[in-house]
Amino acid sequence: MSRLPTPLKLTAAVAAAGTGARGGVGLLAYVQARVAGADTGSSDPLHWLDGDVGPSHASAHRVVWLGDSLAAGLGAIAPDVTLPRLVATHGDRRSRLHVFATPGATSTDVVEHQLPALAQLAHGLGQIGQRIDAVGVTVGANDIAAFTTRRQFRRNIAAITAAVDGTPLILVSIPDLADAIRLPHPLRALASVRGRWLDRVLQDAARLGERTHYANVWQRPPWIRRRDRPNFLSPDRFHPSGAGYAVWADRVAHAFELALRPVTI
Repeated sequence: MSRLPTPLKLTAAVAAAGTGARGGVGLLAYVQARVAGADTGSSDPLHWLDGDVGPSHASAHRVVWLGDSLAAGLGAIAPDVTLPRLVATHGDRRSRLHVFATPGATSTDVVEHQLPALAQLAHGLGQIGQRIDAVGVTVGANDIAAFTTRRQFRRNIAAITAAVDGTPLILVSIPDLADAIRLPHPLRALASVRGRWLDRVLQDAARLGERTHYANVWQRPPWIRRRDRPNFLSPDRFHPSGAGYAVWADRVAHAFELALRPVTI
């Protein structure tokens, strides 16, 4: 495992002592992102995951994904082992995917760059009598390093919820950065605490939103032992591998199944 450079260790230690626990966690999370080589948010989606996935069917669910590298598929060696496509294969209908997620995106990036793309797509589909059936979101991990306050994160999640305008919304939890073994201690543990603190916003949004669902990928399944974690990470030891995304897909697909059930009156 790579070691944290001494100047960064000193900077983190001084900031943690001078700003208190919350400020120290924020700075240490920033340092861990630098060490991990995390991307900074680009406004251009990759589009390598767009297209039809799943069994043939007379009609297809149209699904949009917003967010960061987790929805964009970083760590996977091929499109078919990314989270959006693995989730789509769980359903009994075809899914038509539009992935606007970009590596490094924060919740602010989603609001400023991806929601306009979502609105444009929804408007265009409306002109031909079609609609978006569900929206999946992976966001929050980069907010740890971006010093996003929980108040601002809550505002951003509220903006995302409002923008989908009643379309079923699936919020994927912030993953546990304690499992990102590229990060040295204590950065790993502190980033994990900060992530859990922000993740409560996603849980609250799902609890309060009638058509908003929460998919918990934070907790490892009990059959994955601690020593087995490297088997579910990509070579960068930070993002999930295809196997890691497959584990997540089981839980996320269940949330999509609930979201796409017909509304009963």
